[in-house]
Amino acid sequence: MIVYRLAAKQYINDFTGTGAKLFGGRWNPVGHGCIYTSEHISLALLEKFVHANHKENMERIALLRIEIPDDPNLIFNTEEKLLKKSWADDITYSQWLGEQILGDLSIVAFTVPSAIVPSERNVILNPAAAEFKQVKFLPPVDFTTDFRLLSKLLS
Repeated sequence: MIVYRLAAKQYINDFTGTGAKLFGGRWNPVGHGCIYTSEHISLALLEKFVHANHKENMERIALLRIEIPDDPNLIFNTEEKLLKKSWADDITYSQWLGEQILGDLSIVAFTVPSAIVPSERNVILNPAAAEFKQVKFLPPVDFTTDFRLLSKLLS
């Protein structure tokens, strides 16, 4: 499985999940490191955009392609139908669930629906997993897109 991560150039090579550990996220509480990725570059862009405070946060970013082994024992697929109906509006719930999954060190990654595009999936990597060394990080590349859209939406 290939997944994509968009991040500020200065943080793109952090494979420890430090940012998520320090600040928490939808699927992890503070204190639990992980790496947020998406199954599609376009979803990674939307996820990055929704968290950007200023246009500048979107201008100096890089794209990282990540290969996760296609081993069903290493990847947990969170089924949306089993999630609490209001999961997208209840960050306490999604963080609790993510904490449970991140605590299972046999799971290298878990997939979750995107709150932005629920029919698409984000993939959360667990750097503390026993087999995390099987994940392959390809060299990052500068990310470019047509920023006209972003300039209309961000100040």
